[in-house]
Amino acid sequence: MERADKTLLFRLLIVFVVILIGTNAANYLLFSGQTDPGPSVDEESRTIIRYEPRDHELEEETKIFFEAMDKITRNYFYPVETDKLVEGAIRGMIDIIDDPQVRFFDPDELEEFLLDTRGSYGGVGIRIIETGEDIVVFEAFPDSPAERNGIMAGDRLLEADGQSLTGEGIDRAVELLRGPADTTVDVKIRRPGAEEPLEMTVRREEIQIVTVTSERLDDGVGYIAINSFDSNTSGEFLDRLEQFEREGLDAGLILDLRNNSGGLVDQAVSIAKEIVPDGEIVRLVGRDETLRTVYNSSAPKKPYPIVILINEETASAAELLAGSMQDREAALLVGRTTFGKASVQQLEELPGENAIMLTVANYFTPSGHNIDEYGIAPDFDIEMPEILHYYRYFHPGPLELDDYGVEVEMLQDMLTQIGYEVESSGYFDDGTSQALSDFQVDVGISPSGEFDESTWVELREALDVASREQDKQLNFGLELLNDPETWIDDGGTEQ
Repeated sequence: MERADKTLLFRLLIVFVVILIGTNAANYLLFSGQTDPGPSVDEESRTIIRYEPRDHELEEETKIFFEAMDKITRNYFYPVETDKLVEGAIRGMIDIIDDPQVRFFDPDELEEFLLDTRGSYGGVGIRIIETGEDIVVFEAFPDSPAERNGIMAGDRLLEADGQSLTGEGIDRAVELLRGPADTTVDVKIRRPGAEEPLEMTVRREEIQIVTVTSERLDDGVGYIAINSFDSNTSGEFLDRLEQFEREGLDAGLILDLRNNSGGLVDQAVSIAKEIVPDGEIVRLVGRDETLRTVYNSSAPKKPYPIVILINEETASAAELLAGSMQDREAALLVGRTTFGKASVQQLEELPGENAIMLTVANYFTPSGHNIDEYGIAPDFDIEMPEILHYYRYFHPGPLELDDYGVEVEMLQDMLTQIGYEVESSGYFDDGTSQALSDFQVDVGISPSGEFDESTWVELREALDVASREQDKQLNFGLELLNDPETWIDDGGTEQ
C-alpha cells in the first residue's frame, strides 16, 4: 500500500475516533479541531445580526429569497416550518462561502460549543470512540467517577439509563452520559474477556478538563505539554512554569505543542506574554488588510533555553505561540511543519439562541509570516514513525487469519514497532498470527493469535511505552538542550 494512502487513513482515523465526554470532540471535532472561539480573541462584544438592507441593490437581491420562501410556505404540497427554511438558507450561505471554519449553530449546538471553552463539564470522566455500531471507552480519566467505578479502556458501553447505545451513534451516548454534577447514570458495559455484562451506577461530577501536563525529564529540564487552549490553560501553564522556575530550569524547558489543534487565542497570547521577549507577539489583520490588533509582550527574555515540539497536527493558537517564539528567537522548533491554520473566528449571535461562527481575521507572526495554509517550518525537521503518531486511534474490531486490508497492515506495523518480526503486507497470514500469539504470551493473555479487545488494550499500553522511549523529536530536543554550542549565554539561539 502506498505511503500516502496509509497517511490519509491515519488522518481519517483521528477525525473518526476521538471525542471527549462532556466537552467538545476538541480539540477536535466541532470544527475539525482547528477553530478559535471569537469573542475572547480581541475582547469585542458579540453582535446580534439583523437583516437591514444596506442599499437598494441589496434589497432587490434579497427579494428572491423572501419570495421563494413565501411560495414554498404557501404553495408547497407538504407543509414546511419557516424556521427550518431559514436555517437551511443560512447553512446554504455557509456552503457557498466554502470556509471550513465558518458554521451555523442551532441552540443545542451552541450550548455544546460554549461548554467546550469553559474548561469543565458535568459527566463521568471518560473519552469514547465509535467502532462500527459500538461505543467503546477510549480512556477513563484519572480519579474520575468512571475510573473509581472500575470502567476501563476497551469497555463497550451497551446501555445508559436503560437506553441502548448500540447503533445510536456517539452523540446519543454523549447526551445520556453527560449531566449535572451529583446526579447518577446507570450504565451497562461489556468487558473484554468477561462472559456477562457488568452493570453499575456512576455518580456524575464536575470534570475539569486537563489541557496542561508536566514532568521533570532530567535534572534541570522541565517538560510542559499543552494539548489545547481553553479558559483554564494559561493559568495551568503559568502555575507549572513558575514551579519549575522555583525548582530550577538551568538545563532548559521543552514545550510540547504536538497534536494541539488550537482553541482560545487569548489563552495562547496570555502564555506568550510570559515567555516571548519584550516586543511583538502577533498581529491580527482583517479584511482589506486592515490592522485589527497587535499583541505585545513586556516580558524579559528567559535565562534558560527553550525547545518547542511541533508536528502536522499543531494548529491555530498553537501555531501562533510557536511562531512568535521562533520569530523572536526565544526558542528552537523541533518536529514537522505545522498544520497551517491562521484564521481567526468570531462567534456572532443570531435571534432565537442561534449563532454563526465567522472568519474575521488572519494572524501574522512578528516577522510578517502568514501561517495560513503554509504552516510553520521547524528549525530541525525530525520525523516520527507514523504508527507511533496514530496508534492511539486504532480500534478496528476483531481481526483474524485471512483478513486483509489497511487495518491489518496497521496492526502489523504496530507489532513491528514493538519488536515482533512480521511482514507489513496487509494480509493476516500465519506469520502475523504467530507474532500476535507471541505478544499475547508476553503480556499474559491467552495466545489466540487473533486480534480482540483484550489484545487491543495490551497493545496500546505497549505502544504507550514505545512511543515515549522512541520519541525521536523529544529526544532530539533534549540533545539540543544539553549541547552548549547551540545556545548563547543568555538563553537565545546562535545566529
